[in-house]
Amino acid sequence: MRILQIIPSISLVYGGQSQMVLGLSDALASRGIEITIITTDSNGDIGQHPLDVPLNQPIQQNGYQIIYFRCYPWRRYKFSFSLLQ
Repeated sequence: MRILQIIPSISLVYGGQSQMVLGLSDALASRGIEITIITTDSNGDIGQHPLDVPLNQPIQQNGYQIIYFRCYPWRRYKFSFSLLQ
């Protein structure tokens, strides 16, 4: 089975759902399920530095992969042109 999870950010500053996705992915990957998380490099409110992660390429973490895309914060929303493509 393969699962794709899409979430605006997994930065620690957001807590809640952003962190739940990581725990869920750990658990599912430990059962042999192929997990991919697609997210942005958003790391807080406008003006904060983005996460220091490679963009547009899979990163292996704890048995699953994460693909980060550049975030362009607009008001309170997170938007990624590269993810849209």
